[in-house]
Amino acid sequence: MEIRNMFVRPIDRDIKGVVKVGQDDDENISQELEEYVVTDELHKHIGEFFSAYKKGISGPTDKIGVWISGFFGSGKSHFLKILSYLIENRMVKEKGAIDFFEDKLHDPKILTDLKMAGDITTDVVLFDIDAKSESDSMSDKDSIVKVLNKVFSGFDTAIEVF
Repeated sequence: MEIRNMFVRPIDRDIKGVVKVGQDDDENISQELEEYVVTDELHKHIGEFFSAYKKGISGPTDKIGVWISGFFGSGKSHFLKILSYLIENRMVKEKGAIDFFEDKLHDPKILTDLKMAGDITTDVVLFDIDAKSESDSMSDKDSIVKVLNKVFSGFDTAIEVF
C-alpha cells in the first residue's frame, strides 16, 4: 500500500503555507472551509464569538468589539478569515460557509447562533492593515486612522473613527 492512499485528500494538492486576506478566489476559499479543523479550543472560541455576535443581532448593545490574541503563527489570521466567511455566510460553489461547519460543530446552540448570524445581510471588510499603510513607520500616531479612512472612504455608510 502506498502512503498517499492512506489520506482522504490528495497529498500533492496546492496547500497555502500562509493564510492571506487577498486569497479570495472560490477554489481557495472552498479548500479553506473544507479543511479547517475545529479543535476543542476553537470550538469554544467560535461559540463565544457567535454568542456575543447574537447580542448585536437581538438588540442594541455597546459591546461590539472582539480581541483576538495569540502567539506568532498560532492561527489568529486564519481564525479571523474563517469568522469573516461565517459572518457573511459566504457562498462558495453554491454552498454557504456555514454549511461547511455543520459537521464540525458538536454544540447545536453554536450552530443555531451561526445560522442566525448567517441569515443577516452583512458586509465584511477584511484587509491587511500593514499592506494598506502608506507609512513605513508606526511612530506616526495617526497611521492607523489614515489606513482606516483610506479603506473605508469608498463606502456609502458614514463611518466614525474615534
